[in-house]
Amino acid sequence: MTQLVETTTDLVGIFIVGGGISGVLRAMRQTPEERRRGIKLICRDIGPETRKGLSEGLITAALCDPLGAISDLLVQTMINVAGQDAATAILQRTIPFEIVTPENVRSGR
Repeated sequence: MTQLVETTTDLVGIFIVGGGISGVLRAMRQTPEERRRGIKLICRDIGPETRKGLSEGLITAALCDPLGAISDLLVQTMINVAGQDAATAILQRTIPFEIVTPENVRSGR
C-alpha cells in the first residue's frame, strides 16, 4: 500500500473490500497529510480498526450491510417461496445498508 501511494500520483480513491484494513491504515498514517487528503478510502463493514480509521479521518466512509437482517429476510423469503410454484416464484426484497462516516463516529453513532 505504501508503494502504491508513493508511486501512483493519480490515485484518488481506494475501495477496501476484504481484509487488510490494518495495513492500509498503517500506510495512510505514514503518508504525508497533503497527499493523504487527496485519497478517499471506502471500506465494507465496520470493526474496531475501521472505527478508529473513521475517527482519525483516514476513512471517508464504511458501507455496512446488516448481516442479521439479510439472513432473517433470506430465510423468510425461502419459506415464502417454498409453498409457491417455483416457475412463478419471483420475489424481490430490499434491505437498506448503513453508511458510516467520520461525522457519525464522532457524534457517537
